[in-house]
Amino acid sequence: METFRDGDLEIVMGGPTGYGNNVWVVVDRSTGEAAFIDAPGDPETNIAAAEALGVKPGKILLTHGHFDHTPSIDALKEKYGAKLYADPGEPGLKDGQLDEAVADGDLIPVGNLRFRVVSVPGHTPGSTTFVCGKSAFVGDTLFPGGPGRSKDNAALQQEIRSITTRLYELPDDTTIYPGHGAITTIGESKAEYAVFAAKKHAPDLSGDVNWLES
Repeated sequence: METFRDGDLEIVMGGPTGYGNNVWVVVDRSTGEAAFIDAPGDPETNIAAAEALGVKPGKILLTHGHFDHTPSIDALKEKYGAKLYADPGEPGLKDGQLDEAVADGDLIPVGNLRFRVVSVPGHTPGSTTFVCGKSAFVGDTLFPGGPGRSKDNAALQQEIRSITTRLYELPDDTTIYPGHGAITTIGESKAEYAVFAAKKHAPDLSGDVNWLES
């Protein structure tokens, strides 16, 4: 596991689990209150990440409802009494799983920290990024090298709009914590996107897009 600090925000990166998913646990070190970002893979891997920080997360902040980000929701609710926060329009959740609906601009407390909800549709209709300080938990919206997989060109264009108008408004030194793979920064991603934006692309471009190669 790796740990990161952003002021009072401490982050542990566990996994991978499931389909190569990262496990993220965030904690306010001034109070000890904590939350999971998504609930991927097997519950044991999520629990191990929480135990590495010595916390009992009371919230699950869901970036999107794809099957690889949700399988541990019920187990984590049962173990910790955690409440699920997600966009109510996001598909993939089971009846009764959603505890608190979130909308763009909401501030979700984790101890004295506040995680700002940023709506970033495209990868899924209700994809959500959670921003705290200079840390952004983006799910599968943005990775080092490009956007998350899109089902068609309309979804890709929506995802690109979300990235360029919402995420790229964050400071360049904001760290991007994605649902899979390595971390990156807004500044690094913007430089990669500039290469993509300077080229012409097929009108049906979609799927796995790479800023440097597509």
